[in-house]
Amino acid sequence: MSWQLWVLITLAAAGLVFLAAARMRHARKVFDDITELHRPAARREAVEPEPDELARARARHLEAEPKRRHG
Repeated sequence: MSWQLWVLITLAAAGLVFLAAARMRHARKVFDDITELHRPAARREAVEPEPDELARARARHLEAEPKRRHG
């Protein structure tokens, strides 16, 4: 019965090693894709970026008339 436990532990360890190797291989491919220097650079046109929601709200607040206080 003891040898079956060792077989199970060995299979689990082998599975983890295989999973780690597969993940590292994928990570290496992604790293190589990111750091590849022989590809043409993407052309970026000078386009004005669209403001996000916070910037639009800030602009509305600044354009609004100041509120008058009763006092």
